Order: sequence, then C-alpha cells, then structure tokens
Amino acid sequence: MKITNLPAMGICCIILCAFGPAKANTPMDTLTNKQKVLSFYKLIVGQRKAELIPEFVLENYKQHNPTVPQGRAGITGMINYLKTLPPPPEGAKSPIVRAIQEGNMVVTHLDVQFMGKRMVVIDLFELENGMLAGHWDAIQEIPDQTGLTITASNGTAEIDTAASAENSKQVVNAFYQAILDKKMPVGLLKVNYTEHDPAVISTGKALDEYLLTDHNREMKIHRVIAEGDFVVVQSQFKRGGKGFVFYQIFRAEAGKIAEHWSVEQAVPEGVEAADMF
Repeated sequence: MKITNLPAMGICCIILCAFGPAKANTPMDTLTNKQKVLSFYKLIVGQRKAELIPEFVLENYKQHNPTVPQGRAGITGMINYLKTLPPPPEGAKSPIVRAIQEGNMVVTHLDVQFMGKRMVVIDLFELENGMLAGHWDAIQEIPDQTGLTITASNGTAEIDTAASAENSKQVVNAFYQAILDKKMPVGLLKVNYTEHDPAVISTGKALDEYLLTDHNREMKIHRVIAEGDFVVVQSQFKRGGKGFVFYQIFRAEAGKIAEHWSVEQAVPEGVEAADMF
C-alpha cells in the first residue's frame, strides 16, 4: 500500500469517534498507559483538541513511520489537518477493536473504513511517565469482507486478564522459534483455531504450514508484547528482496494458539526497513 504525505495515523483515525469516556473527572496522571492512549484517540484525534497535545505527547516524540513528521509538532500538524475535514458522524462506531498493554507499550488494533476502502491497522505506542514517547504502525488495505463470518479484525476482543501473560508469551515464542528454525511447531495451534488473516485463509493452510512453506520469507522479531491471553509480535520480513513490516496478534488458550490476526505493510520506496523499528 502506498503511504501518502498525510500522516498514517491521521488516515486511520479520520473517522474516529469517541471511543468511550476515559473515566470522567479522572486526573491524567492517574490513568493507566492504555487509558492514556485511548484518551489520546478520543480527545485529540477524535475531538481534535490540539490544545491538549502537551498533556499527552512528549516534545521529542519519536515517529517510526519515516513518512510522518517527528515530534509534538508532527502530531499538531496532523490534528490541524483533521480540523479541515468534516467531523466524525454522531454515534459512529469506533474503529478500535482491541487494545493490549504490557508495561510502557500499548498496542491498538483498528478496522477503518475510509474513502471507500477498508484498512486494518496496528498502532504501537511507547510511553514514558504516562506520556506518549514513540509510535510505530502498519496499515494494510483489504477487500470488502461484508457478510463473511470471519473477517480480518472480528473475533475475540476482550482480554482474559486472569490468564498469565508470561504463559501466553511462552506459547507464541515457542511457535516462532520453531518457524525461525524452519521446523513445524508441534502441538502449538489448536486444531480448531480461528485464522483471521485473509492471505492465510486463501491458501487453505494453517498458519504454521503457511509460514514454513513461504521459503523466501526471511523473518526478524523485534518485540513481543503480552497482556493476559493476547500476544502481539512486531517483526519484519523480506520476500524476493522486498521488505515488509509485519504485526501479528495471537490469542492463547490452554497452552495453544486459539486465534490469530495480522497486518503487513511493504516498506515504502526509498525507506530503510530499520528506520521503521
């Protein structure tokens, strides 16, 4: 997908409505990192309150999408652009499907309808002392999936906070270690696991076989983030000499992978893949 000069997060969130109250009358310094990110979407991106940016974003905010301006000024420019567009329709559904937090890292998974196109998005934020300090993302355009039972973003959204994040991460780490070693992961996918990646579904293969039989895929894992039964993997891969950023979300259950989503984006021409991580 070609990325234009319009900030990627702006594309994702132009139709963003209020995600829901970020705990009314709650002081900003008592919000969890996840609540701070959701409040950022709601108040600044959704309601375009640029005057609140200093309460959310560090001056030296690092943008890891090389096509987007750096720092707090980059966010301000995006919001000022959004102010020139029609506001989100009253009562519109939020595109944020799920949000996952581990420590100072927060991941959001979005399903966006924009200008007749449908895009799935994963945003990754790093926070420092409750302030947004860095941002990574991947955006993938997908075909219309209206009427399908399984889509690129639906499925389980609520995190089982009673589940062990460490155990969930161990399952996914074991799965990927096998893939990187070019071995079939044994017993790590539930027989009836749910696959949401249209590319995998189209092959008729399960995720493990799909990744193993893509012999030209050279993968590198950057971060593994987990909350409860959800695990996010931030990675990159090369195929035929072309670089891609690749984000995956797994849901673990009883020591196995029960559900899987992903977003991949080609590295823009003229950009080094390392600059996107």
